[in-house]
Amino acid sequence: MEFLFMLRDVKSLYHSNLNLSPVDEIESIDLVTIAFNNPKVIELQNHYIKKHLVGNIHRIVVDNSSNTERSEQIKEICERDRIGYVRLHKNRMEIFGNYNHGTAVNWTYRHIVKPRGAWGFGFIDHDIFPVQDINIAQILKKQPIYGAQRKWNDLWYLSAIISFFKTSFVEDKQFDFMPITINGTYLDTGGGNWLTMYKNMNENELKFMSNYTVNFKEGNDRYEDKIELFDDEKWVHTINGSYWKKVDVVKKNIMEDLLHKYEAKNTK
Repeated sequence: MEFLFMLRDVKSLYHSNLNLSPVDEIESIDLVTIAFNNPKVIELQNHYIKKHLVGNIHRIVVDNSSNTERSEQIKEICERDRIGYVRLHKNRMEIFGNYNHGTAVNWTYRHIVKPRGAWGFGFIDHDIFPVQDINIAQILKKQPIYGAQRKWNDLWYLSAIISFFKTSFVEDKQFDFMPITINGTYLDTGGGNWLTMYKNMNENELKFMSNYTVNFKEGNDRYEDKIELFDDEKWVHTINGSYWKKVDVVKKNIMEDLLHKYEAKNTK
């Protein structure tokens, strides 16, 4: 199923504000979000990225939504905000969440990121937001990858929630965001890069993002009661932005207040 999905190219899909020609800008960063059924988070993310990410940032939204109406809303938001947009074709892996997302990232790398060849690139979830000024290129000058580390036994990889790469480091490697199981150890979305990239790197020579969860209300449910903070609270991840897990409290109703809270906290 993944093989057939990968065959479609951008020209055969609906897209707008998306230039596939090679990028010729100093320290340019292609920043990609895989959108899924939540226009509100895309609208907020557009705003916060424009406000807080410093440098030559090219924002691209790849719409992997399963809901046609919400996909249309995401398209309208991106076109209004002049954001690069492409509507993905039917993802037959949609019943397997991590595989669905990994397939969408792999397609995007092959058909958009690699042909554009920006100086660097990154993938972020649709429900994570920068709340401080951040210069991604300056970080990638110091090391070729950056993000939140996930580690199981002796196997590690960058989380699909947020990960950045210097193109010159990746271009001669096989880029693979699919989940993978190695000797009985399951690595979720992004784990496939262990075999092709990370296993040959010394993790002790790299700096990874700090990452922890905090409660925004009482309770111990990760998806309903908590948010996640990355990189010394520079990024706020509201978790479960596509509401694949049904919850009683819909975070989109309080999301702006949460983001304002952390943005204000970091500007004091």
